[in-house]
Amino acid sequence: MTVPMDLLNPAIVDIGPEGLPLSCSASGPQLGLDQPEDKFDGPLAIQLELSQLEGRISVTGTLEGTAIRQCVRCLLEYADPLLVSIYAEYLPQASVAQKSAPAEQGRRNARRGAQPVEPEEEADEEADEEDELYWYQGDHLDLTPMLREQVILAAPMQPICREDCLGLCPQCGQNLNERRCGCPPAQAPSPFRVLRGRGPKSENA
Repeated sequence: MTVPMDLLNPAIVDIGPEGLPLSCSASGPQLGLDQPEDKFDGPLAIQLELSQLEGRISVTGTLEGTAIRQCVRCLLEYADPLLVSIYAEYLPQASVAQKSAPAEQGRRNARRGAQPVEPEEEADEEADEEDELYWYQGDHLDLTPMLREQVILAAPMQPICREDCLGLCPQCGQNLNERRCGCPPAQAPSPFRVLRGRGPKSENA
């Protein structure tokens, strides 16, 4: 059973140097994970520790649950244990005004379907820092967008139910994990196939 979502929207004044622990559960839709591919077996357990020093808020902890994914080989759904390590830092909006444009670009790249831009080698360290940097304004800290982003980033690009998954027969579609089919094995194309059918060149050609 999930708890009120205001626990993920703590008041800034309640976050001190000594730390503020947060422990709650949330469903996928409560975190904004409501796309068809966002499936979970039960709620997600969230354990966080927040601390603040001179306006900079650090958030560490874990998010655990079970994601239901579709294998790219056999197309069947399977349960995938989910354990996400959380580390993020929040700055007041005024402190990051100069970094708003690149940071916003980083947030956009993390959205579903966006392709990351290849950074310059000398900018790798700065890019990594931007990935964990967020900002806040007002009297409360909204943790929901950050948690949603971390779950999306933790999803595998090519979900596989198991390493030795045999997938589907490309000819009849039979799930080869369940049984073998009667289709002949596919043959790799020969690199000399283009030469077949060509007779010897005529000496008069």
